[in-house]
Amino acid sequence: MDIFSEDRDASPWLWNNDREEYERRYWDRNQGKWVTVWKTALPTAVPQDEANVAKAGVVYREMDPFEEAALRNFVSTREAAVSAPPTGTHAATTEPASNDSIYKRLDRAQDMRIVQLSPGTFEENIHCTLHECSTDFEYPVDPAKQVQGTKYLTLKAPTFHVVSIASGEPIWYTAISYVWGDPAFIMSITCNGRIFKTTQNLYTALRYLRRTDVAVNLWIDQICINQNDLDEKAQQVVLMSTIYKRAWNTVIWLGEETATSSTAHAALIAVKDALQYNTTEAITTADDFERLDLPSPESEAWRALGQLLSRPWFQRLWIVQEAVLSHDVKFMDGRKHITWDDMTLFAICIIDNNLESLLDVGQSAEHEETESGLSRLRMIDRTRAYERVHPQQSSLLGPLVDGRGSRATNPRDKIYGIMGITANPLYPDYTLPVTRVFVDAARMILDCDAPSLIDLLCCVDYEQPSENLPTWVPDWSIPRQTVSIGFYGALRGIHQSAKDTKVDWNYHPNGVSLNISGFRCDTITSVGPLANFVLTDLIIRGSPTHAFIMECLGQASQHGQKQPGETSILEAFWQTLVAGKDHLGVQKAPRDYEAIFALLIDTATGRSPSFPDQPTFKRKLNLANLEVRRPGQVYRQMQIAFKAAVKGRRFGTTASGCMGLYPKSTQVGDLVCIFSGGHVPFVLRQHGELGPYQLVGECYQHGIMNGQLMSMAGLTFDTIEIR
Repeated sequence: MDIFSEDRDASPWLWNNDREEYERRYWDRNQGKWVTVWKTALPTAVPQDEANVAKAGVVYREMDPFEEAALRNFVSTREAAVSAPPTGTHAATTEPASNDSIYKRLDRAQDMRIVQLSPGTFEENIHCTLHECSTDFEYPVDPAKQVQGTKYLTLKAPTFHVVSIASGEPIWYTAISYVWGDPAFIMSITCNGRIFKTTQNLYTALRYLRRTDVAVNLWIDQICINQNDLDEKAQQVVLMSTIYKRAWNTVIWLGEETATSSTAHAALIAVKDALQYNTTEAITTADDFERLDLPSPESEAWRALGQLLSRPWFQRLWIVQEAVLSHDVKFMDGRKHITWDDMTLFAICIIDNNLESLLDVGQSAEHEETESGLSRLRMIDRTRAYERVHPQQSSLLGPLVDGRGSRATNPRDKIYGIMGITANPLYPDYTLPVTRVFVDAARMILDCDAPSLIDLLCCVDYEQPSENLPTWVPDWSIPRQTVSIGFYGALRGIHQSAKDTKVDWNYHPNGVSLNISGFRCDTITSVGPLANFVLTDLIIRGSPTHAFIMECLGQASQHGQKQPGETSILEAFWQTLVAGKDHLGVQKAPRDYEAIFALLIDTATGRSPSFPDQPTFKRKLNLANLEVRRPGQVYRQMQIAFKAAVKGRRFGTTASGCMGLYPKSTQVGDLVCIFSGGHVPFVLRQHGELGPYQLVGECYQHGIMNGQLMSMAGLTFDTIEIR
């Protein structure tokens, strides 16, 4: 679509580098030709990129006669049914002092509101009006455009607008994705002629989104949904996926520019351009950075990028479905814009080249947020690609896992906030207790896909379960404390504890417990300290990481035994410390790790060998070798695998001499269990001699991860009640 318009005022001003002036082109019907107007400067009160926001009264796509007829038929049908009983929300309250006074009842379940933001300078008071619209209309397939000879391929016009209930005309709008910020409604705007209170962050965003010359159409949840009406809120949450799909575009408001925004934006493009074709070479030395034309590792540009990725928007739960369902997305940082493709490609490049640590902003909590911002961008981009091919076919469990670390003011929204991209949505009910919502979600997951039980149990990751929540139900309100050992592991085939068996379970008659087929294979006899610190370089003596390794080494030397098929206790030890997985968590741990682990352990203990049966290696390594390209790359990957495996867990040993990594709340005497069809074992704790079991969490126990126990003579599976 040409960005210029037949409407002079609708055509945007664009900067022409050759003339160093602003250019506006429009079609002059009287002259029958394109006309160009030039300006040396534009009003400074409005950001120049605001042409990306949908302008009121502008037709962004002309309809052909078939589409026009379909729209008119929809409007006439709706008008004929106007007297039918409403199926939408009930009438809202209208106390004069309340924001509710601006709202009219939404008559149908598919109705919503658009806010039209009146033009004004940056400093002027904000005025807007609400317009009721229908999302029900969608362009049908034109038989004349259907591809002959196939029932699968049809040409169907996309519907990137809603229909005004008052006029029956299409309305194009921009959906705004943003963070409420401080929930205090302290800023005043005028909406429908009345004073309306908003949060500070939205108030600031409206100033930047407003134009001086023309009104703009926006969808903003804080204004377009009556937040005090729980019935309407539930109805609109159901409609959220359609709202973002129908939007002409979506603007992600990151907040006002900071002192480092300019540096971050320039660096983002430069780093993305430098790395997007670097698929093979590791970036380890200063020469590598110079060769690829990257900022030096000490450059402030990396810190600026870290601060950009630490903005609150990246931690918000609702961003997942908002970004996934929107067809045209752009980030807005004050007056600066970043395309979705540039932002996500940058994130992917940073992750794929293991450069996340460069974005450390100096505080561990913010660094974790930077890392999660990067990973969330990559996750959302993958989900966007999947959604294009398989719309609303994702299982409920996958998006729940992806959004677990996100923030939501209402914990129920951990479930409701991802409904728009799932195949099996729950109808929102904000009157239900949070625990009931989580239980209902777990039951829906199991009812739709019974074999997903093991993946669901792998999501149980908290120290103390809620009093009203069965231990087999994940508490989605608590961010995950560990990197899962088993989630999706069955698909990757890394671990196969219950090899060649099938998942077997049913609901207990008490309506609370699950009956799961499994067998109790071991008892935990020792547990070490919790690895809950910021993991540092493994060779820094005196660091918490070094102390943790030495404690594990002591337990392994005292209680650990070489397992059948193992060459040494060293092999069992290092495999345990990386949970048998590589740095990406998608393959078994490479044998290259063993020699480096042996070097590090010998350095830590001051003796060689550290284990009596420690093997010798063809190539003798020293610490200086870890600075060389190939060993250095393996060492860094091993550190990533180590951190993912141990953080939030305890090293321990069992009655059979196995070593393992166990959940934070594991106690001596807890049982290790393998469920039928399970690829990883779990830790259980029994309530009394005959009582049900509590699920403590998933674990890694070396020696049983590859189905070794499945050939044990006399093995039988029992029914184990988990409550």
